[in-house]
Amino acid sequence: MELRFGGEVIWWRGPAPYHFVALPDHEAARLRAIASRVTYGWGCIPATVTLGATTFTTSIFPRDGGFMVPVKVAARRAEGVELGDDVDVVVVVGDPDDALDTRPPDGPSPAAPPTARPRRHDPADDDDYYDPAAGDGRRPDTGQVTRGHPHTVTLRP
Repeated sequence: MELRFGGEVIWWRGPAPYHFVALPDHEAARLRAIASRVTYGWGCIPATVTLGATTFTTSIFPRDGGFMVPVKVAARRAEGVELGDDVDVVVVVGDPDDALDTRPPDGPSPAAPPTARPRRHDPADDDDYYDPAAGDGRRPDTGQVTRGHPHTVTLRP
């Protein structure tokens, strides 16, 4: 979903001092319609924001029934934006329903249904992963043997 709007750069102390642009009511209503499917918690929504020629990733915050789009310091400096300036912003939020529709615009349906979620990362697939419960308890990279807690390492003579 792409949201294009303009607004004044405001300052909100929040957990740390930040500059924001408030999402207009009409755009906030559009975002609210998919918010429960795209939030990662606490109502925060990951987004890609373009301010002038600068594009950055951030998270949109819910506030007072609407949403606030943070404007990163690096973006403000690059674009010469100050507190109180009126700016035009483009916000792109990934709609999960768009990801599931893999058909070309005028083409046939795909042969296989798309995968709804990518495979989760398994630390055991990492080259440096060590499982103290497996094998003889010897770390393959150092030859050290663990005793007691898995993070306690003692050298075997």
